Amino acid sequence: MDNYLEINVVRFIHLLRHVGLRIGSGEVIDALNALTLLDLADRGAVKAGLKATLVKRPGEAASFDKAFNLFFAPPEQKEDTSTRYQQKKEAHHQMLETAGQELNFQGMPLQLSDKEKTVYASIPEDDRQKLQEYIKKTAEGKNVEQNFRPLLESVVKGSLSYWRKALRNEIDLSAPPKTGDQELDAMVEGVGSSGEGGVGTLLEEDMQNIADKDLPRARALIRKLARQMVARITRRYRQSKKHKQLDLRKSIRYNLSFGGAMFRLRYRSRRIQKPKLILLCDVSGSMARYVSFVLQFIYGIHSVVGSIQSFVFSEDLEKVTGYFHTGADFNSTMLELVNSSAEWGRGTNLAASLRTLREKFGSVLTGDSYIIIVSDTKTMSLDEAVNELTELKRRVKDVVWLNTMAESDWENSKTVEAFLKIVRMYPCNTLSDLERVMRKKILA
Repeated sequence: MDNYLEINVVRFIHLLRHVGLRIGSGEVIDALNALTLLDLADRGAVKAGLKATLVKRPGEAASFDKAFNLFFAPPEQKEDTSTRYQQKKEAHHQMLETAGQELNFQGMPLQLSDKEKTVYASIPEDDRQKLQEYIKKTAEGKNVEQNFRPLLESVVKGSLSYWRKALRNEIDLSAPPKTGDQELDAMVEGVGSSGEGGVGTLLEEDMQNIADKDLPRARALIRKLARQMVARITRRYRQSKKHKQLDLRKSIRYNLSFGGAMFRLRYRSRRIQKPKLILLCDVSGSMARYVSFVLQFIYGIHSVVGSIQSFVFSEDLEKVTGYFHTGADFNSTMLELVNSSAEWGRGTNLAASLRTLREKFGSVLTGDSYIIIVSDTKTMSLDEAVNELTELKRRVKDVVWLNTMAESDWENSKTVEAFLKIVRMYPCNTLSDLERVMRKKILA
């Protein structure tokens, strides 16, 4: 086939994109042009040529090497990879079917996601039996009808959520590859299982469920997002000498000595200021994992933003700005903060926390400040919290809320509904969410 080479290169690039490499049409053209200059019988030269044109970012080389070895493997090895993948896929499908049969209410399967069924299949046998017995006893109770099912599903989902966190280092909940080509699916799965790929999956994983083994890669992604935000802020707030506005009044006054002829013009430019940020991070029990990631992000942009006043809150509010001026590495800073904080891991009272901010730290609430709140919105004393948040919004330029609650749950949350009327709110429970938020113009 005349275009056999081009087809294989395109399929290989399709594979690379699915394991996390960002490759545009320009890189594709460069790769094809490079191959025309190489001896295609020289495997090492072909690999070097493709790597030089397709790998552009730190951390992508390992994924490329793994993908290259799988894609350009002997036919019998590729067939073996595809066969093993198919067997694994069939076994997973059977596991989901079994879980669906065991988790049913009065003969009807509970509405659970594939990830929740996978968690169920991974918990200890004794605990699976206890969950089955609980469902059975509930279903056989007096006056229990089908309309009781949503409540039971909520209880089961809560139990599975607990096990998902407890077993996050042992369960693989990554979504199956969907390239449209079973052979490529097997290769994507193979690259991901090496521990080097799967960046896309990590971006979409709920931050509280990221396994410990994936934390180094997650932190690297956070640092990358911080660098991108630094570059964006620097570009937006650096004074430009090319776009100054003509100051007609000063120009006329200056040129009066020349009879009014405009020999020399005078310009004015908008006073450029870096944004002032006030960061409020919810550190209640359910939020600790999220806050670790978000604080690391803020830590990364601390040097470029004119002023960041950082606070943590749960039952009340604490100022932690000083921890980010020490120059120590982030891990040491977080350890010291957690050990010294009286609020870490407690319940959430947003109203009391905002009242403390207003009464004790009111000097930071200025008309040119932005407040960023990181929380799942869950709080006691909702009406009081709404009043305090309304007052806070009146004192500052804007309030942005990064909500760690899954966006699919927003419509059933009274707190989300109440706070959405007051502030701009964005989903932020995955690294991908955080990346999307940072691409938006959240600091107008």
